[in-house]
Amino acid sequence: MSNSAHSKTDADSDISGAENPFALPKDFKSKLKDCCRKHQDSLKPKVTYLWICVSAKGIGEQAVTGNGARISLQDWLNIVDESASLGANWLVLTVTTNLSQHSEIWEICRWAQETHGMSVGLHLVKDDLNNDEIALIKGLDTSKVRLLVRRESLEKLKPLDEAGLVLWTANPQTEDGSRPHCQGPSKMIYVNGRGELYTCGLVDGLDQYRMGNVLERRLSQVIEDPALPHLVEEKIHRISPGCDGCPSLVANFFDANL
Repeated sequence: MSNSAHSKTDADSDISGAENPFALPKDFKSKLKDCCRKHQDSLKPKVTYLWICVSAKGIGEQAVTGNGARISLQDWLNIVDESASLGANWLVLTVTTNLSQHSEIWEICRWAQETHGMSVGLHLVKDDLNNDEIALIKGLDTSKVRLLVRRESLEKLKPLDEAGLVLWTANPQTEDGSRPHCQGPSKMIYVNGRGELYTCGLVDGLDQYRMGNVLERRLSQVIEDPALPHLVEEKIHRISPGCDGCPSLVANFFDANL
């Protein structure tokens, strides 16, 4: 008998040549661990959207920590990387001023598309685009770009649709005071221009919903921390301009599987 055959027999036998009585329990223990690991993975939050708000002062232009640290472009690219590793396949940027004022967002959009195959939503708070800004948008993979604008601006921006850019309604529900018909913050990572993490855009600026900033902890630690607020209290969960551009909201009305 070959040495390899002896080795195989020895693994399942004791020194007397009898079948190893511990082989079955060891096999069971191994399969149990594997089962537990898969169950734990299934309980982890499933992230679909990364939502970033670009303030009038830009993205990461303000100090975000006590020592005055600012978020660099590389930091933002790392945030996209982390989000993608958690399952995010959408990047939505809410831009509160003209697109031309924020050259760094094009680097972020290209990185998201080219490195991770993510779709990009540009939520335009201002509905006036110049030719240079339109050219920058067309420089992206437009098959995976959606322009999110308020319902009231759709007619004004119709020429963009005719030029091949796809417009989606950023506020697909009427502001009648009802609860937003959205998937909630459980599938979303929201980051404002200062790098501060909140449950969603609706509660941006409310201390009780702040979950730290992106320079303090990894995103996976934030979304898996049960001590942090991952829901919005029903009493304030109402349709408002703070819901505009919310990917968890918009996805209920448009096909987000690009």
